[in-house]
Amino acid sequence: MCLVSLVALPVRAAKLSVVELFTSQGCSSCPPADDLLRELSEKENILALSFSVDYWNYLGWKDIFAKPEFTQRQKDYSRTLSHGGVYTPQMIINGRSAVVGSRRDLVAKYLAAQREIPVAGPDISLAFQEGMINLTIGNGSVNEPATIWLVAYDDKRSVKIKSGELAGQTRDYSNVVRSLKQIGSWIGREVMLSLDPAKVAAEKCDNYAVLVQDKDTGAILSAARVRLGSPS
Repeated sequence: MCLVSLVALPVRAAKLSVVELFTSQGCSSCPPADDLLRELSEKENILALSFSVDYWNYLGWKDIFAKPEFTQRQKDYSRTLSHGGVYTPQMIINGRSAVVGSRRDLVAKYLAAQREIPVAGPDISLAFQEGMINLTIGNGSVNEPATIWLVAYDDKRSVKIKSGELAGQTRDYSNVVRSLKQIGSWIGREVMLSLDPAKVAAEKCDNYAVLVQDKDTGAILSAARVRLGSPS
């Protein structure tokens, strides 16, 4: 069950690195990547997000967080980054680089390299007040319309896996994405939105994040998050 605090203060976008892990509870190679994502989620300069995919469900365990749209996002990244296919665990860093999600050395290398790229995206102000998500994206310069994504995710979820490759294990997952929704486009002019989380996300969760992304799965230009509470 997700709980939401009543008020959260506005958060302006710092230079957040966005790490998206594509994982599965049915994948025996994923636990080290899940553990790494947990470590990354504790860093203030990183927005770490765990997306469960559904293409390993046939192995005997249906991932309870998996959604077809998360699998589709990974496939879209594969085309954008000119990869031959999808796999788990895979991390996408700032929409620019892909790496095996358990490769700590390469993840650190890519994160360090990405931090050296000048910030080109707009400022974001994000707040949760009186039951509504209030979002402001500032002015800036962009060649093509950028996609505005709203991500709803939970801090921690624990799962008892009863069958499949990880049968018998209880796994803890961090920053579990429950909903991903396109809420508009940014064309360089200021955008102000007031959103009802009950209508724009599958369910109310502990945290929300906004990504401003080149096209749908290009480079992430800006990101912001607002922490709303802890799961029960």
